[in-house]
Amino acid sequence: MIEASYMPIHDMALTAQARVDEEIAKQLRSLCDLRTQRNSFSLISRLPTETLAAIFIYSARDYHSTHFTRTVPGWVNVSYVCRHWRNVALNCATLWSYLFLTTPRWTEELLARSKQISLKLHAEVYRRRRCADDQGLCFVRQVMNHIERIQELHLELPRMRYKDHFLSSPAPRLQNLKISVGSRDGPSEQFSALFDGDTPALRTLELSYCPVPWYSFKLNGLTTLDLRLVPSQLQQNVVEFLATLSSMQDLTHLYLHDAIASTAGFLSSAEFHTFQKINLPRLSRLLLAAPLSTVIAFVACVNIPMKTEVRLDCGFEDGLSLHDYASLFSVLAQRFSTSTSQAQSSPTFRSLIIDLAGCRKELTFSPLERDCDSLDPTLQQDWGCNTPLKIRVCWFKSDTRWDLDCILDDVSSFVPLMDVQSVHVINPPVLPAIWRSALGHLQDLRYLKLSSGNLPDLAPVLSLTALTTSEGTEGQGGHTNRNPGRMLAPTLEKLELHGISFWKRSKKDMDKHPVDLQALCDALTTRKGSSGQLVITHCIQRNMKVMKVRSVPEKFCFNMVGCWKNGRFRVVEQLHEVPAYGEYT
Repeated sequence: MIEASYMPIHDMALTAQARVDEEIAKQLRSLCDLRTQRNSFSLISRLPTETLAAIFIYSARDYHSTHFTRTVPGWVNVSYVCRHWRNVALNCATLWSYLFLTTPRWTEELLARSKQISLKLHAEVYRRRRCADDQGLCFVRQVMNHIERIQELHLELPRMRYKDHFLSSPAPRLQNLKISVGSRDGPSEQFSALFDGDTPALRTLELSYCPVPWYSFKLNGLTTLDLRLVPSQLQQNVVEFLATLSSMQDLTHLYLHDAIASTAGFLSSAEFHTFQKINLPRLSRLLLAAPLSTVIAFVACVNIPMKTEVRLDCGFEDGLSLHDYASLFSVLAQRFSTSTSQAQSSPTFRSLIIDLAGCRKELTFSPLERDCDSLDPTLQQDWGCNTPLKIRVCWFKSDTRWDLDCILDDVSSFVPLMDVQSVHVINPPVLPAIWRSALGHLQDLRYLKLSSGNLPDLAPVLSLTALTTSEGTEGQGGHTNRNPGRMLAPTLEKLELHGISFWKRSKKDMDKHPVDLQALCDALTTRKGSSGQLVITHCIQRNMKVMKVRSVPEKFCFNMVGCWKNGRFRVVEQLHEVPAYGEYT
């Protein structure tokens, strides 16, 4: 009797399925190999490994410099495209040195993949409500365990009370440090000297509202110093600051915004007149926003190279008047001096912004023509445009005499205005007598912009036929028309109105300002000796619309382009947009 051996049916089925699965896996491996072989013929796969790694690094560096990310950045996906890309990425330690906020496990993985390469960290460790972000702080502390490898550190911290032990160890590789502290939650405790003051490789230091004694760092190798809103208890006076600054001979960029204390007493001291000037031979950009006395002291005590782009924002100080700015321009004239001639030694300004809104008044001077839209020279938005000097001065209205004509009359006594070609007046005065005197200072004016206010009565000022002998008499400032019938602003090429309110005249409005548009166009028609363009944008026109119960002002957003030439004014383009009632005031 032969004993039959057999296998259960379900075991036979499993065995057959395993053979099929093995065959499928084999075919997939074969297919994958074929796909890899096919991909090897593409142009991108022929790139040398070093080139591909450089592309990955460039993508990570570009993303890292512009984002504070709380998610995995997109450049990480290069490690998932194919086996070749993954091998290149995982073996490129520099790629993983651009750290990003993640979980503790993956943070350790990033640190391991970066090997011993210097680390770059940008971290935002607070949420929208500016409260502490435990995950962010834990991430920073975890990375700070490798502080000896940190090369670039940008932190945005909440304004809060917490210990900073994780920033207390030396940072021998640290080159770029930027710390910004939130300012909404009241005062914060002062940090001790970060990194124990041991930062021998530091090249760039940027602190914003940061309660850190910035002068505790090693600064002799610094090339960029950017201090903004330094807490008052950490602000040095100008003498202390200049002593610290004197060790930074490699400095190329210096940005100071509310970083130095007022030094009004220093200007009248014997120390100021005997102060040994410091030299910053490599300085290419200087931004200084400080009280007037501090600006004067700084400019007087530092030898600023002629090639340096300078932005000065002179803040208001009690007890000072507009005449005190003569000292600043006197110091600047010495810097620009190339000969004994005062005309050649004075800075040449071609653009002027006059802001008369509210009690705080501002003048902004620029050597660039048509530089009338950049209202804040401290925004670092126009560097590199060959602007050697840009100044904003501020003061408060103290009496009724301070109007446009009086301002220009006072300013012209210490700032030459004969070269000014572009003027932007914010909240312009209405009366024509003021404009008649003001334009008398600006005979080379080519571009005039008015914004945010009512349309001034410019018709009798710009009209040649409206000038009479009585209007040509010399006024208080001595700059009105001495020659009856002389055209004011004879070289005017463009008049721009933006956000200006005007309305059509009625019998009730004949003696009121502002005037209507037609009167202005008629005045431009009389300028036979010149040609130019009138541009109106987002201006407001009011007409009285009679309703059943009462008359209601109907408001139009008005845009128009016109030109005047050879005694004729022509409308090129005109557009009315009717907004909802009450949208404009």
